[in-house]
Amino acid sequence: MTIDANNYPLRPDEITTAWLEAALKSSNSMPASAGIASIARRPIGVGVGMLGLIEVVTPTYSGDAGNAPKSVVVKYPTEVEGNLAVATTFNVYEREVRFCQLLGPKAGLRLPKLYFAHTTSASSFIMVMEDLSGYALGDQVEGCSVKQAEMSIIEMAKLHAAFWEKVDSDEFQFVPYHFPTVHSDAMLQGATAGWDAMVAIFGDVISPELKNNKDKFLATVPKMQEWIVSHPHTLVHGDWRMDNLMFGVEPDHAPMAVLDWQGTLRSKGVQDLAYLLSHNMDVTERRDNERALVAMWHSELLKNGVKNYTAEQAWDEYRRAVLYLWVYATVIAGTLDPSNERGKAFMTAMVTRSSTAIGDLDGIALLNTF
Repeated sequence: MTIDANNYPLRPDEITTAWLEAALKSSNSMPASAGIASIARRPIGVGVGMLGLIEVVTPTYSGDAGNAPKSVVVKYPTEVEGNLAVATTFNVYEREVRFCQLLGPKAGLRLPKLYFAHTTSASSFIMVMEDLSGYALGDQVEGCSVKQAEMSIIEMAKLHAAFWEKVDSDEFQFVPYHFPTVHSDAMLQGATAGWDAMVAIFGDVISPELKNNKDKFLATVPKMQEWIVSHPHTLVHGDWRMDNLMFGVEPDHAPMAVLDWQGTLRSKGVQDLAYLLSHNMDVTERRDNERALVAMWHSELLKNGVKNYTAEQAWDEYRRAVLYLWVYATVIAGTLDPSNERGKAFMTAMVTRSSTAIGDLDGIALLNTF
């Protein structure tokens, strides 16, 4: 069977042995003489991948399979109608497919090997990737340790430095600027529509100062978005959180691997750093280590070739990014369906940490500076 790139399964129960065999052979990931006799499927990422369905598929091969993968990870569109609408609006499926095909090899990071990927519309895609189940998956509810934050900073600085001030060419056409694009419009609309719903559900963990500055914050969002694409800018992951990070546990593993590139953007690199620290770290650990971690990110940028960017700039931009990323907390917690208790716990942790970080950094006072 030759793969028909435009005819692929959209749901886990649609995948067949013949299709998976063709997909793996299309990338020379299994010998032409081997076959797949049967497959076993196991869902993963429950409450994690809210914009997609993810499962591990284990094939039983016929013939000599050589070095064919013992198992693969397959990603499909979400089946939750509201979440699919969000995914479509932000064009996240094409962004991930194209990034992994075109830019991933240049990013300097450990990514899952790509066996097959295709998209035919904003609501339709398929990805067949290396199974990294041997790595330890991060947990945003549990939070990010200082050691994990340090490992993340080393890796994200490689990404940011690789594309620092190099993202304005046609090569990046499929990656939206943070502003002014459909992305920025949808973020503002989502935050405006979702604010009250978020407060109704999570109001007990949101600071009174934030709740009392709803109108001023939302009115300043366009100015904050304009700022976050100003120079210097680069390529950002856009969703650098624990649920998308896998940490090596064996001697032959990389220190960490980065998953889920649906949120890639052209933006300030500090966006990823602020998202990691203010949405993922335990409040006390962030407070005790925040300055040092921001300084570490700046130092790693310089090690990787970035010039004319000072430590003072990094800290100032970090504070501003933490404030702006309240938009993300509002959109996620106010408009997405968590689907299960784990999803709600992740939202609770995110809103709590983000609100507290903004207060600790006197973020509301920055609204007048944009």
